[in-house]
Amino acid sequence: MWWAIVETRPGPGFPRDWEKRTARGELPHPDDYGEAPVLDCSQLQDNFGGRTPKLLPHPVPEFGPNWYEDVGAGKTPSDAWFFYMHISCMHCTDPACVRACPSGAIYKREDGIVLIDQNLCKGFKACILACPYKRIFWNEALRFSEKCILCYPRLEEGKPPMCVLACAGKAIFFGDLNNPQSKVSKLVRQYKVALPLHPEYNTQPNIFYIPPVFTPVKGGTDQKPTDELRIPRAELRRLFGPEVDRAMTVLVEARNAAARGQVSELIEILTSYPTYEL
Repeated sequence: MWWAIVETRPGPGFPRDWEKRTARGELPHPDDYGEAPVLDCSQLQDNFGGRTPKLLPHPVPEFGPNWYEDVGAGKTPSDAWFFYMHISCMHCTDPACVRACPSGAIYKREDGIVLIDQNLCKGFKACILACPYKRIFWNEALRFSEKCILCYPRLEEGKPPMCVLACAGKAIFFGDLNNPQSKVSKLVRQYKVALPLHPEYNTQPNIFYIPPVFTPVKGGTDQKPTDELRIPRAELRRLFGPEVDRAMTVLVEARNAAARGQVSELIEILTSYPTYEL
């Protein structure tokens, strides 16, 4: 179960081409998830002192999670680009999966976490079809749907979700959106640089993204900072909507101010540690 995954953009994502499936109102095909390869460890025998053979999966996979990892776009090395996008259940304010489930197995807690009661799940897969982000996965062995639970047992103990705790780059902020003093609230509501993914889906997701502005400029990394970045602005608009233009302007201005030695609360928030406030 790949409840949370880091996609490389501009790749097709996981499950493969999930955005296209959403646009067409289709369930992902089983091939869109790929198949977990099996490694035959018997190949690692000493082979009578000879060279150890390569350990290859069987069957040889044709697709799977992170299949397009680090595969970028661009025509020349000076304009090549890609960026990473962590994606999991959005725990939407108006979750389409809750409305679609005919057995009432999916519900939203008072704290906003969306969960599946697997005792009630009848395997209709209506939730998978309804979720525009395709973050609900079908467990073929157990015959019910599963998804990210936002590590709610940890939250109830005052601990952050594991994805937040484990992120080596400290790229994931977690906190109370309704607390105006929290970093999350300042990023989303005060500075408005954290944006929902595909806002046109109209589910009011509660996972927000700061668009990738701190990237190399066109022509190489020896140039002075500029807003002419390698990542096409049209691609960012497609992912995060028209508000991305204003957010990028705010981020670039804050970056340039910090480079001039000026104090920038926004930059201080983005580079602060820890990244969770419970």
